[in-house]
Amino acid sequence: MAQRFTIVCDVEGTRLDIFLSERLSITRSKIKSLIEDGYILGEGKVLKPSQKVKKSMVIEGVIPEEAPLELVPQSIPLKILFEDEYILAIDKPPGMVVHPSAGHRDGTLVNAILSYLSPLSNIEHRMLNAEHPSISLRPYIVHRLDKGTSGVILIAKNTTTQEGLSSLFKKRHVAKTYRAVVEGLIKKDEGTIRGNIGRHPKERKRMALLKKGGREAITYFKVIERLKGFTYIEAYPETGRTHQIRVHLASTGNPVVGDELYGKKAKSMAERTLLHAFRIEFIHPVKNIPVNIEAPIPADMKEFIEKNMD
Repeated sequence: MAQRFTIVCDVEGTRLDIFLSERLSITRSKIKSLIEDGYILGEGKVLKPSQKVKKSMVIEGVIPEEAPLELVPQSIPLKILFEDEYILAIDKPPGMVVHPSAGHRDGTLVNAILSYLSPLSNIEHRMLNAEHPSISLRPYIVHRLDKGTSGVILIAKNTTTQEGLSSLFKKRHVAKTYRAVVEGLIKKDEGTIRGNIGRHPKERKRMALLKKGGREAITYFKVIERLKGFTYIEAYPETGRTHQIRVHLASTGNPVVGDELYGKKAKSMAERTLLHAFRIEFIHPVKNIPVNIEAPIPADMKEFIEKNMD
């Protein structure tokens, strides 16, 4: 169903799109589209995303119901790192989105895994879904990697395994090791970065360290090698907050190379964020045996490191 809302402004001077994005917990780009398409009015008049709100201003609008995303299997090559009857581990390439969304309806990891786990044609999938709606044909991805991040990602093959893996992540019983190249030279050989992480108060696409609110976040790191103006490190996130490693490293003045969201010179250094989910370790939720999965360092990271060696 479409969602209707009425908001009486209690602030002055904030951009309309920013104000509504924060109040409605919707991305700024989505709010901008709704305003431009006439779904949001102020005092009964058409508005502009950039205009400033005034106190006591009444804003009314409708958020139309979006058509549900159809999970379509696509034959996309996958690099399998580990597989048994319960779990699948993939080496996600940089640039691949994990979940379909309004802006990425296909070409995602979910589309690829769906085809791998259930190799039916698109027509056969639609027929099976229509005839047997209770059958689940979707992969159960239990954690996420950002679009630009490469490396190990786990997929559960059934709901029981998903619940088991999710419990391990929640209890912090999954050891994750990342490799990254960061800007600048880190003096300490190892260290710990602590700071609560939450949504940036003004830029909704960004996360930030917050003095008040947010959720506890802890990242340990170790220097592997110091390069020409860069440092090659391993990072071990104890918690799993959105953009945690990127935000923590940026907060110390050492953003990940190529990070357009948190770095300052991203575009001139690398085509993507040089962050790689290198290793993941846990006790198998069904077989109760240790599992250690590694994804080799991708070629673009290797090339950057070799190019910048002292």
